[in-house]
Amino acid sequence: MHRRTFIKSSLALAGVSLIGTGCSSTANQVLISAARDSSGNDSIRLTDPYKGQCTVIPVSQRLHDVSLRPGSNEVVVFERRPGYQLYVINFQSAQITQTIHTTAERHLYGHGIFSPDGKLLYTTENNLKLLNGVIGIYDAEQGYRRVGEWLLPGSGPHEIKMMPDGETLVVAMGGIQTHPDSGRKTLNPDTLQPSLIYLNRYSGEIIDQQSFIDPHLSIRHLDIARDGTVAIGMQYQGSNDEALPLVATHNPGRPIKAIDALPEQWLALNGYIASVAVLSKADTIAVTSPRGNRIALIQKSTGHLKSFIYQRDCAGIAPLASNRLAVSNGLGEIQILECFQGQAKTVHEVKHTDCQWDNHMLRI
Repeated sequence: MHRRTFIKSSLALAGVSLIGTGCSSTANQVLISAARDSSGNDSIRLTDPYKGQCTVIPVSQRLHDVSLRPGSNEVVVFERRPGYQLYVINFQSAQITQTIHTTAERHLYGHGIFSPDGKLLYTTENNLKLLNGVIGIYDAEQGYRRVGEWLLPGSGPHEIKMMPDGETLVVAMGGIQTHPDSGRKTLNPDTLQPSLIYLNRYSGEIIDQQSFIDPHLSIRHLDIARDGTVAIGMQYQGSNDEALPLVATHNPGRPIKAIDALPEQWLALNGYIASVAVLSKADTIAVTSPRGNRIALIQKSTGHLKSFIYQRDCAGIAPLASNRLAVSNGLGEIQILECFQGQAKTVHEVKHTDCQWDNHMLRI
């Protein structure tokens, strides 16, 4: 599809009319995700969640997550670990406006988050000399110039989010040491120390650090409810013969609490959570497991895993409305779910040809 045609239809100020779907989309509702085609070409793609058309922005490396800069028409897309570049995209023109390189002896872990005023970008990175995690700080008002970093008490920081107070960052610390010279090999399999870390975004001061029940449960992804509850998704660094909890919640001042589920439900997720999303008004936490081919739905208020929805190789997840989610997969499909109290029904499905969606997705 011609880029100008897509942008005119999908990013116009008017809402998009959806014929024959029984659904209606709000104004400016566009999904952004990394993707790959069958020839192995990587790209950033923008699409209406209800249509099988998208605009493609080619890139040279595989990408991971996307972050929206508040108060602007910019998003930043991060290269996958071990990545060295992040791309600034104008989502109205669907063009890359800047390519930012990490500083020496640092690589990206594929995630970042903006300050509420859109001035600073915080990224999770690896110090290649110490094999220790750092938060890189970039000034978006100065062309994304790197202005500093904070050393973290641990290895393998992955997803990072801003707490509702706008002052506290929360980081999923995977606890895994890696180095590009060793590929994606875990260098410390016997000394993993995953944790959930809270820090002040102005000073870098560590406010709290919480560990969970088993060091082989690498804390990787998270989302935050309106009340400040942090939902975390984990990836088990071992054989999947133990029914260990892969999803938990945390409230400041309390221990991390595992979601209540049957052993066979944990085993069905095959040791791997790819993305987490909280729908506060729908009383639902949703997580994806591409290795288990399942979307797991949890009632937030009770902490019980209520239901599964089957979707092959599902990974990306993005809230569309207070009770609606888009979930993507490696087969080019996007499934729209309507959720309530840990239950969901599919209300729409669309297939993108020659498209393998990557692990994360953002709605703007």
